[in-house]
Amino acid sequence: MDMRTKLVFTFVAAALGSMLVLGVITYTNAQRLLKESTVEQLEGLADTKKERLEGLITDWEDRVRLAASSTALRSSLREHVRTGGTAPAARIQDMLGDALRAVATFESLAVYDVEGRLVASAARDVGAPLWPESPQAGQISTVDPVLIGAARSDGRPRVAFESRLDLEGESVGFLRLAMDSGELLRMTSNRGGLGETGETLVIGLSESGSALVLTPLRHRSPEDTDPVELDALAARALGGEEGEFTEGMFDYRGEAVWAAIRHLPEIGWGLVVKLDAAEEEAPITRFRQDLTEVGTMLAAFATLLGIVVGLRFAKPIQDLAGVTRRLGDGDLEARASVAREDEIGLLARTFNDMADELEQRMTLLREFKTLFDVSLDMLCIAGIDGYFRRVNPAFERTLGWTLEELVDKPFNEFIHPDDVEPTNREVEKLAQGIPTISFENRFRCADGTYKHLRWTSHPEPEIGLLYAAARVITDERS
Repeated sequence: MDMRTKLVFTFVAAALGSMLVLGVITYTNAQRLLKESTVEQLEGLADTKKERLEGLITDWEDRVRLAASSTALRSSLREHVRTGGTAPAARIQDMLGDALRAVATFESLAVYDVEGRLVASAARDVGAPLWPESPQAGQISTVDPVLIGAARSDGRPRVAFESRLDLEGESVGFLRLAMDSGELLRMTSNRGGLGETGETLVIGLSESGSALVLTPLRHRSPEDTDPVELDALAARALGGEEGEFTEGMFDYRGEAVWAAIRHLPEIGWGLVVKLDAAEEEAPITRFRQDLTEVGTMLAAFATLLGIVVGLRFAKPIQDLAGVTRRLGDGDLEARASVAREDEIGLLARTFNDMADELEQRMTLLREFKTLFDVSLDMLCIAGIDGYFRRVNPAFERTLGWTLEELVDKPFNEFIHPDDVEPTNREVEKLAQGIPTISFENRFRCADGTYKHLRWTSHPEPEIGLLYAAARVITDERS
């Protein structure tokens, strides 16, 4: 064998070895980047849909509270309960009909007396009435809406609320409303970013306590009425678990999936955003096949083609690694070139999408910090243990205390002695999850004077934090 042949065989072996090493590195990085990108995508979609779902539920609850707050409705119900007359019941019937016509999201309304007897009702043409023959009125112990789940006769999900009706400290009955679930269906039917197999599932508990899928299933025919077995993802979501899962997860079809799950503790619902693992792994599988084919061609086309192919695949990887280092060093504007249309181009586009998301989140974080710092209102995060966790500069400008002094002591030490007990009672309500709409107390300034403040606060009892805003309402001193 002459020298030239040895050189050819040596170079081919080196080219194939280099291709093997490069292929392993590229494949591993591509697999990792693809999984990270998909997980971030699922995480973003799940968070967005959870926020929209929470907003929808809040809107529904506000409408229920508004309907239940009618003094005329409660007065007529009390009159009916006391006298048994038909005139009060007729007025209630008219009020329910007016509410049904005025609010498009109401599907049905029903009012019951304290014994659980139906007094009046109104409903749109959506199938069987929502109200049962023997409602469990004794189980309703709060004036806030209690979420229940049910199914319409046409197969669409139905969401209902119950609210106790009180008048002058006396329970006179309760109100039940069913909501149009069209907005819920539109939100979950939007499969943007979920490819050909992904879907969004919302799981709740029916009145009987059984799990109920409130959204149509993408992989089941509408005519298929067989019950769906609750899969592990749905069970975890209902159980309060949250996170992203790419290993060992299977959906109601038995297909391996990648998923993000979220829990809505206020109403006990679960949210699952998922897609088939096979669909997501298809690009990396094709990428592996392409690498094998390139290695085979290198053996056939020998040295020159091996060098060209080696340079073609090595340089883009090096460029991408350089951009990765720049991004890691804090250059949020670093982006990879996306001129290519092959797998390397896919890696570059995936990397750029991740970089865009990181830049947006950092920008949003800076914007929120700026808004917190420059707000004229007094904004704070406090704990139910009685300490400020964080206060904005408006506190220092208004009260004269430094930010360090405010967070170093219990906030009760700054409150007027006469207002300490009412403030403690308000904090106890917040610790139970009841928000503060408007609460007033007096805070001591650094110069010894007091300012009257009006507070609005939203509690997060699960984590023991309160988010509050205050304004000075007068400079009078007590």
